Amino acid sequence: MTDLAKMSPLMEYCNAAVAALKAQYEMTSVLGHAATTGAAREILIQKFLIDHLPEMTSVVSGVIVDAKGNRSKQQDIVLMLKSMPRLRFASGHDLIFQEGAVATFEIKTSIFQRSVIEDIGANIRSVKGLSATSLGGASLGNLDWPHARILTAVLTYNGSCLSTIAQWWGNIPEGDRPDLYIDLSNGILIRNEGLIDPVDDGAGDYLIIEGASLGLARFLTILTEKTSLIQFREVKWQDYIG
Repeated sequence: MTDLAKMSPLMEYCNAAVAALKAQYEMTSVLGHAATTGAAREILIQKFLIDHLPEMTSVVSGVIVDAKGNRSKQQDIVLMLKSMPRLRFASGHDLIFQEGAVATFEIKTSIFQRSVIEDIGANIRSVKGLSATSLGGASLGNLDWPHARILTAVLTYNGSCLSTIAQWWGNIPEGDRPDLYIDLSNGILIRNEGLIDPVDDGAGDYLIIEGASLGLARFLTILTEKTSLIQFREVKWQDYIG
């Protein structure tokens, strides 16, 4: 049993948060309709991010577009700069400009098959294929993360062991791999490329961090670091007009 007296306040909180999220996840099972249940589980994560991340980004969903007319696939969750506009629709699925997007999330109930990984990879590829109109602007904070790069993350409530998932990600094209993979039952995978954590030469494509509570704590602190960065991104709006 975990000794709460020896845990930091953040870890103690994340331990309880994992239990709460999984309990709410189980509650949605009574809906009895796959699409409705999936939407409810996405909203659980959306609300959790709104409640816990710095208020410098909006938590939305929709399609990301660049000035060349390229579009991403539908994104379950997008963190976008509040200083940037978006084209809103009554459906709640917005059109988001590439320069405004900070991070995207694909939410899955569970991942136990490699085919699911490949489908998610196509979604991630559609985000990474977008380009900014300019690399100009200014940032204040941790500047290790590339200025115009959109962080990609996958979140699941349950899945195969992290070493298996890491192997599956490693066997698909590099452009299809997410920066973060968090499993609320097992822990988190972090791309081993030196942008988030130092490169571990003894590890593979991903750093494996076991433990759901520790994984959630790392997930929140990484996102907090990325979304608390003060950013001013130059956009050549004329390029969007054509």
